[in-house]
Amino acid sequence: MTKTKELNKDPQFSATLNKVLAKIQKSPRGFTDPEVKDFCAKRWRNIFLNEAIQDPIALKAATAKPLFGKDDRPAKQKIYERFLRNDGPVEWNIEYPEARTPVLKNTTLLFCPGLLTGLLPVMAFQEALPAIEKKYKIRILQSDSHPMRGCEENVADIQNAVEKGIGLDANAKPITKGKPPKDIFVICYSKGMPDLLTALIRLPELKNRIRCIFNWAGAPGGSPLADNIYNSIKDVDPSVVKNLTEMLQVVNPVIKLGDKVRRLDEYHIKNAVQAITTTARQEFLQKHLKEIDKMNIPIFNLTGSTTVTEVPYFQMQGVMELNKYDANNDMQVTQNGAKLITPMATDLAMLHGHHWDLSYSPFPKNMRFGSSHLDHPFPKEAAATAMIKLAFELGLID
Repeated sequence: MTKTKELNKDPQFSATLNKVLAKIQKSPRGFTDPEVKDFCAKRWRNIFLNEAIQDPIALKAATAKPLFGKDDRPAKQKIYERFLRNDGPVEWNIEYPEARTPVLKNTTLLFCPGLLTGLLPVMAFQEALPAIEKKYKIRILQSDSHPMRGCEENVADIQNAVEKGIGLDANAKPITKGKPPKDIFVICYSKGMPDLLTALIRLPELKNRIRCIFNWAGAPGGSPLADNIYNSIKDVDPSVVKNLTEMLQVVNPVIKLGDKVRRLDEYHIKNAVQAITTTARQEFLQKHLKEIDKMNIPIFNLTGSTTVTEVPYFQMQGVMELNKYDANNDMQVTQNGAKLITPMATDLAMLHGHHWDLSYSPFPKNMRFGSSHLDHPFPKEAAATAMIKLAFELGLID
């Protein structure tokens, strides 16, 4: 194992930051500049590493167990080599100034969840969002997006959150009497990204209130897995409860409809799956991508990458299927499917983790279905904190 103790300070950091700020303050199109993109990516990864070394679970998962001796790599090197996929120059030993603590009085964090939200044993960012809210006094609002209906239908849930402040709080508890937020910055997970993009097209006035968007393991380009699932359920009659349950099992075998399942009459499984097929998403992007780019909203892509040996056994077939298209898939989407590819979008990092590991808390031990890969050690709070601190440093949120 490589051991390096010396940290290399970057003497150009302040000058580069000032140059970046000058470009993006002059025009939001400054985010199309390669130098700005490069700075944003390096800075996000730097903040992420500094935050993640404080996560004992992540650090334990990143510590190797060599046959002889011990893993004496520095903590940042362990996190870097375990949770980031980076083929470029080594970055973990580059020291930047500490990111400022955000003070957000005017901007609300809106989280747009993905498919299956509320149908799995845990919620996305279940511990991270409450911790961030408490630590930074940030208002957090989650869209109460339906777990199983199309993007067009879920526009109503996003509209409720943005215009009325109605949705879920940081602890995923319902907000029935909400206070409309002012400006918002958005983290979108999985299908939450195409949901939000659809809302932007249907409600273009939102563009004036959205400061920036973090596309976290999103699916703006759809997934070949959704293509396969849709083909297997498109002719099934969902009006029969038995068929509804069976259709859900096809989508994901760990789903179980409880006795008190919410909004059952709004379930449109075919619409939900069709919405993230490659056909549906590519048609949407061909029609609307230029329009979205002209909204001048800074968008940041963060994608996942895993291998067939790192996912739950019932997801292995999906990974092997996606390997035909891209060996760096996250078990649900390929890199191209996960990114919004447009001049206003910046790629921040390819992360080492599968689609659930990146967002979900560990599944309860009695609900891991015999899999050793549902412990989900990826440092989610560190990742979300890095998003917030980067956006704050760039002056995108206040």
